Amino acid sequence: MTEELDVDVAVVGSGAGGSVVAYHAARSGARTLLLERGPHLHPRDISHDEPEMIARIYKDGGAQTNNAADMFVLQGSCVGGSTVLTNGVCLRIPEPVRRSFAAHGFELPADELARSHERVESVLNVHPLAPSLHNPAVEPLAEGFRRMGHKPGGFRKNFLDCIGCGYCNVGCRYGQKLDAAQTWVPMALDRGAGLRPDTAVERIDHHRGRVLGLLCRDLVTGATLRVRADRYVLGAGAIGTPELLLRSRIKTDLAGRFTSFHVGAIVFGDFPQPLDGFDGDQMCLHVFTDRFLIEQCQNPPVSTALTLPGWYGDHAQRMQRYRHLAALGVLVPTAPTGRVFLGLGHRIARRFFDHADVRFAASRDELTRLAEGMQLAGKAMLAAGATVVHPPLATGRSFASARDLDALPALVRRQSDFVGFGSSHPQGGARAGADPRHNVVGPDFRVHGMDNLFVADASVFPHALGVNPMLGIMAVADRAARFVLDAELPDSIDEGPAHRARQRLAGAAT
Repeated sequence: MTEELDVDVAVVGSGAGGSVVAYHAARSGARTLLLERGPHLHPRDISHDEPEMIARIYKDGGAQTNNAADMFVLQGSCVGGSTVLTNGVCLRIPEPVRRSFAAHGFELPADELARSHERVESVLNVHPLAPSLHNPAVEPLAEGFRRMGHKPGGFRKNFLDCIGCGYCNVGCRYGQKLDAAQTWVPMALDRGAGLRPDTAVERIDHHRGRVLGLLCRDLVTGATLRVRADRYVLGAGAIGTPELLLRSRIKTDLAGRFTSFHVGAIVFGDFPQPLDGFDGDQMCLHVFTDRFLIEQCQNPPVSTALTLPGWYGDHAQRMQRYRHLAALGVLVPTAPTGRVFLGLGHRIARRFFDHADVRFAASRDELTRLAEGMQLAGKAMLAAGATVVHPPLATGRSFASARDLDALPALVRRQSDFVGFGSSHPQGGARAGADPRHNVVGPDFRVHGMDNLFVADASVFPHALGVNPMLGIMAVADRAARFVLDAELPDSIDEGPAHRARQRLAGAAT
């Protein structure tokens, strides 16, 4: 027997996009339901056991790849989505990107976007990372970049009372990273919203441009669920949203196309002295250029082992130098040349492979920029005192001098030449723009040709943001809520853990 639910607003996905819209909908008084494929974990359910947590809260247990299997795509699969897995980096959408979006027909007025950024930052408690949380590798790396003529910057993050445990990528067991599962989702629930975790939305039922319901399945019991609403919002991410549109035969000519990424891999430097880079926050400094991004990423042991280049005995010896290793991730924003599609496995063996495929191959220019970024990262480490640098080459080759690193670009011909090549930032796939012939979603976040179906996640981006996208996704979702609800949003949001902490501080001060 199929369970039936009737609400005003149904939101698919509880990550950076869906959670924000669900909160605003519930705050407006609308009967709101959040549907999430992944489990609902509380901080007490999170541990520092990396294999266990990766298997529990990453999509496909962290094994999602493109269809050529030469690129991983990391996404969260839990209440809060990928926000639970981030390092808390909060960067606003750059102004050149906002203008570029406008040129594509996706207008985000500067003043309104600024207010959205401010609202989101207030809820997330965004502030510069305290130097007391810096890991010991920060200063040597910063000095190395300064010797290379670059001034490294710090990050703004969504922490409350972080202790710098360094396990951000498997969730915060202390509840001090203010991801969507700690802010927007509980705030929505406090306002009366419903939440159905472990629930897969399998198809959108629609007729003549209007959604009639969502057909869902409980992944624990196998029971079926039909959700009817006045308005439906897709926030399943840059892969999940186009996949659901394709499954439902909505905008099949465009859904899944124009997918972009921030692709990259990690460069390691081995220092003669122990750095103990694990002892503090994982990501404390960055160097951004117009060709690539470099971000520190001091991972815990298992994640380091998965990304450290080298084979067999060489890999084991390098891991034994764990305390001596510094790590810099290099990222390149790609053109929107990727595609999410329903492949042969889905069509022929859907019972066993009910899964969208992802197609992406980096261009020659993108690979060149990535190699250039790795050169700079390696040279900065050598300038800081590293004795050897391990770029993420599939051959496992290492370099002991800046001159030797000049050979790096010639060694990179395709993305399979890298080890640990991938992305945590898929974007696009349901591109927004005014022209329905070329875009899935309109500037009002409504799917072209559909009366009551909206999209509010990274899939609407015409191209990659070029910076860590969590804050930008939330700000765009904040703006989308205005169109979904056809109402103005509050000037400020005076609730949530950050607001309560500010109240306590104000009370203590008086």
